[in-house]
Order: sequence, then C-alpha cells, then structure tokens
Amino acid sequence: MTTARIIAALAIGLGALGAAGAAQAYTGKVKSACKSDFYRFCPSYKLDSPQLKSCMRGAGGNISSRCLDALADAGEIPRKYHSSQRKKSQ
Repeated sequence: MTTARIIAALAIGLGALGAAGAAQAYTGKVKSACKSDFYRFCPSYKLDSPQLKSCMRGAGGNISSRCLDALADAGEIPRKYHSSQRKKSQ
C-alpha cells in the first residue's frame, strides 16, 4: 500500500469516528435537565464532549433525579440503572 493510500484510509477512519461522536450529542431535553449537574460535577468540560459524558458517569448516584429522568428518556442510561440510583438517593 502506498503512503497516499494509507493517509487516505486514516482520514476516512478518523472522519467516521468524528461523525459517530457527533451523533451521540446530548438532546436538548438532557442539556436542559442536566445543566446544573454539568456545572456542579464537570465544570471544566465542554458540552457534548466525550470527557463530559465520562465525568457525568463518574458522578453516578450524585446526579439529580431530574437529570437521571432525562438521561433515561434519551436512552443514555438504562431505566434499571436509573431506578437503582434513585433508591440510593432516597
């Protein structure tokens, strides 16, 4: 394989990864419901960044019920996970 072909293949692969990441952006409902949680637990990460999602996963049971509801509605977390987190916080 020539160098040009290798570079082209890498560019296509990286473009596909970027498109996949953009497709996983938080919905407007999640952004609205989780805004205070984003600022409370993960203030140094940009909205829709993979780092923000990772940080929010790390916040786990500390996330507000309103945010957990929105995340579950959007399919970001399983309903059963949401239910177990809610029981811990009550």
